[in-house]
Amino acid sequence: MNPDIIIRYAIELAMIVPAAAYAIMPVYHARRVKKPLLFGLLAVSLGLFIAGGAVVCSIFMLPSNAVLFPCMVLFYIAYYLCFDYSHAKKIFCFANSVMICGFASTYSTFLTAPMELDNDQTVLYRSTALIRLGVSVLIGAMYTRALLVKFPELFENETLDSTWKVLMAAPITAAAAMIWINPQSASNVMTGRLRPICLVVLLSLPFTSLFLYHILWWLARKMTDTADLRQRYDLLKMEEKQFIKTQQYLRETSELRHDFRQHLLIIEDMLNRNEIENLKKYIAPIVRTANNPNRTLCANRIVDAIARHYDEIAKESGVAITWSLDLPEKLGFRESDMCAVLGNLLENAINAASKLEGDDRLVNIKVGMLLYETLVISIFNPYRGGIMLDKNGLPVTTKADHGIGLRSVASIVDRYNGSMEIETHEHIFNVSILMYRPTEEE
Repeated sequence: MNPDIIIRYAIELAMIVPAAAYAIMPVYHARRVKKPLLFGLLAVSLGLFIAGGAVVCSIFMLPSNAVLFPCMVLFYIAYYLCFDYSHAKKIFCFANSVMICGFASTYSTFLTAPMELDNDQTVLYRSTALIRLGVSVLIGAMYTRALLVKFPELFENETLDSTWKVLMAAPITAAAAMIWINPQSASNVMTGRLRPICLVVLLSLPFTSLFLYHILWWLARKMTDTADLRQRYDLLKMEEKQFIKTQQYLRETSELRHDFRQHLLIIEDMLNRNEIENLKKYIAPIVRTANNPNRTLCANRIVDAIARHYDEIAKESGVAITWSLDLPEKLGFRESDMCAVLGNLLENAINAASKLEGDDRLVNIKVGMLLYETLVISIFNPYRGGIMLDKNGLPVTTKADHGIGLRSVASIVDRYNGSMEIETHEHIFNVSILMYRPTEEE
């Protein structure tokens, strides 16, 4: 074995190091293994691959891709097991890293073609391989902000969850194209004006992909802002509705107090004349007014508006709802987040209970603060049918009574470093949530 050949192969195969970095950066915070274990496994596996691949290629004089491409399957399996995002999101990141390094390899082939004209071996010269590695690092540096900031934001945006199976096709196609157009020999590159044209045209590809990623990120943020405004609007409508009802109640009670003396005189007169039936008809509307107080369910105006809104919906649906709301006037959580969490949970619970009969048409909700810093939410209700939970503890299908909106709730809970647990036992659906009050710095 020629040590120089082995070193040249090793430098070629070292492209796997920046590729691994580009794949891990967007999903690093969603790792399933501890940091020391992750980096230890990474160092050992990449080191063995580079050293072993270089030796195998030098013995059989194989191109480095003959070792790299088959091993990509194994690398993806390890990548899939180490991180906690969906399959589509992980394919998107993995394919994007292949695209970046594939571009660096293809562009370097055109860039260094004059240096490789007299190379009759299957491995690049050492200087050429180092240039290729350097181009890969430089191109990757252009993507740093997208990989560290924009991709994680996109992955956390629940409005895009259903689109990643489509979006992942873009980097897969681009990566395949980069591999396909990579020239097989330097002599082909030097044909006519092919080399200068390709150097200019290819240089536009990373800028184009970065621009498209930025547009996707910008659109996702706009969608989030729109959803946030919609939630705020819904909350304002709830508050407006309750305000109108409060005004109406105050007017009715004011009129009742104003006419109270007259009512007493009329009632006394009817009693004296023993007109019991007429008396019952007369006092019926007065009793209805007295028995319909505009009660406040919670000291916090946001939660109170949401609770009273869904309390009315429950009554209209024939569902008995029990409230236990012990909250201060100020919570410290975003109003739109409270609206989304409680709104989704209550809507699902009432919808499920309304499909039952008799005493099963009920919902129980408890909301309170634990040690001032922790918001505790517990909602349980009976349900009909079967509910299967996925590995994250969420319903596997939106066709179930509680599937709608729970993924959005889970995303908001995660934003507050909280936890959500769903239990289904003897046809009782129970959601328990802990959310931690954000600090002033957050």
